[in-house]
Order: sequence, then C-alpha cells, then structure tokens
Amino acid sequence: MGKNKKSKYVGSCGMYVFSHDGDEYRLLVHRRSKQVSESHKIAAPGGIVERVHCGEDGKNLKLGAKATAARELREESGISLSDEQCEDFIDLPSAPGGWWGDGTHFNFGYVMHIDEIPPITGPEKDSKHELIPDGLRIGEPAGDGYHAWVRLSELLELEDLMPACRAPIEHFLTMESSEPAEPLDSTTRSGLRLTEAPKPMLMPSPKHSAPRAPRPTPKPSQARPSTPMSWLSNQSVMPSFPPQRPPPRPSYEDERPSKKPRGSVGRAMLARGVTA
Repeated sequence: MGKNKKSKYVGSCGMYVFSHDGDEYRLLVHRRSKQVSESHKIAAPGGIVERVHCGEDGKNLKLGAKATAARELREESGISLSDEQCEDFIDLPSAPGGWWGDGTHFNFGYVMHIDEIPPITGPEKDSKHELIPDGLRIGEPAGDGYHAWVRLSELLELEDLMPACRAPIEHFLTMESSEPAEPLDSTTRSGLRLTEAPKPMLMPSPKHSAPRAPRPTPKPSQARPSTPMSWLSNQSVMPSFPPQRPPPRPSYEDERPSKKPRGSVGRAMLARGVTA
C-alpha cells in the first residue's frame, strides 16, 4: 500500500500496558509473525486505524486511534478495558515518520497493579496469524503462550525490539523516574495518571491546635547567677573547690600586759607560790 493511495485506513496505533508491583514496571509484549510488517520483532499490541472510527467527519484521528488501541489489545491479548479505563490512557510519543505520514501514529499507555491484571487469554482466532506462539524467552510468561511481562530496562537492551517501540518506553521511564507514583493496592483504581501532580497536604488550623503546656519555673536553688560574682551570696551554686584550712590566728600573749590576779584566785596562787 503506497503512502499516496487513497484508503479507508488513515493511521496506526500502539497500546502499551505496564504492570507495577510496587518496585518496578514491566511491559506486555509479544513477537510479531512474518505475516505482518516488522516480522520477528518484539512489540506491544497495536494496529491500523480506520477512518470510520475517527468521528463523524472522519478527521479525529486521535479518537479513532484510542478506540483502535483498546480493540487491538482485546483481540491480541484478551485484556478488555472499560470506557472509564480508556479515559485514563497516557499519551506516549511516537517515532518520527509513519506509513501515513507524520502525526498519523499514536501510542497510548495504561498502568495496572500486578494484583489487578485480568487473565491473559491470548489472541483471538482472527489475530493469531499476527503473533508467533512461544516466541519469547525473556521476562515472565503471561500465561497464554504468546505474551510475556518484561522489564523496561531489559527491553531497551534487546536488538530485536521493534524500533518504533523505543521512544514510548524511554519516555515512560523518564516519567516514572521524575514523578514517582504512589504505591497501588487492590483497593485503588487500576488506572494511574503519571502526569497528575500530587494533592497538597492540608495542615491543621492554628486555632484548633492543642494549647502548649507552660514551661516549669526553675527553683531559686537551681537558678543561674545573674552576675558573675553573685554566686558568692548563694552557697547552693558555689563551685565545689577543695576545702582549705583557715590561716592560724596570731598570738598576742607576748604583747599583752601581765595582770596580777585578784580576789580568791590571787590569794590561792600566792599561797602556792605562783606569780603572774
């Protein structure tokens, strides 16, 4: 089919389903058969967009690409997404060029928690010729004999990865590293918008906060001196210096004038022959 040939086909699309286990992301991929373009290459589900799905006037190419991506995912893997889940698609970039020209190929991404992934039943009868059975020896088998969940870093190292798949995978890795997503659990929605900013945390109003307890008043014995020498008047805060002996009192006996005892004491001393 030439580029300038008028056809009911107006573009193409790719559908990238990422699984997340709280630690790393994996991508659902398969190996293309020789009956389609880029044969024997590893790729994500995708297909050709028909004009009939592009709105009433047939010009809304992105609308038709999104509907085709969800349908191709169901036909090739068995994963069926609701209209609400399709609204959570992530826009991923595409490589320049394209069979129908620039701006005619659209890539979409969708993130699922590993506990919410539905059973992978494999391609429908009319789509089995597009995939190679047991064509992958990497990643974790999806259970249908065609698909596998492969780590993104491992995919980018493969030489047989379809070239058009590198740009959306690299872009998703950049989004995941620059905007860490909140951990998913089984109670949250399966879709994850990586482009949404986190909601600000509401802080409690000051008027509703609990009153602070008053600080205890220090006891006078524990108060620090207000001046460097005020500790001299407060024995409780005096430093514990080693005790010192008081200086000896001077003796004045030699300088004191001698007095004669009087009364009964003087008479007793005279009788014993003691003189002052």
